[in-house]
Amino acid sequence: MDTIQDNEVSHSQIYERLLAVEVKVDKLDKSTEEVVKAFNAAQGAFTVLEWFARAVKPIIILGALFGAIWLAIDSKIHK
Repeated sequence: MDTIQDNEVSHSQIYERLLAVEVKVDKLDKSTEEVVKAFNAAQGAFTVLEWFARAVKPIIILGALFGAIWLAIDSKIHK
C-alpha cells in the first residue's frame, strides 16, 4: 500500500500544476493575439494594395495608349 500512496498526487500539487498550466495558456493566448493582430494588419495592407492595383491598371493602359499615339504622331512628323 505504501507504493500506491507514494504515487498519489495531493490536491495542492494538482492545484499548483493547474496554476502553472493556466499561466502557460495565458502566455500562449497573448502570443497568439499578437500573431492574429499582425495577420489582420497584413490582410488590411493587401486589401489596400488590391485597391491601388485596380486604380493604377487603367492609368497604365491609358498611358501606354497615349504613348503609342505620341510615338505614331512623332514618327510621322519627323519623317
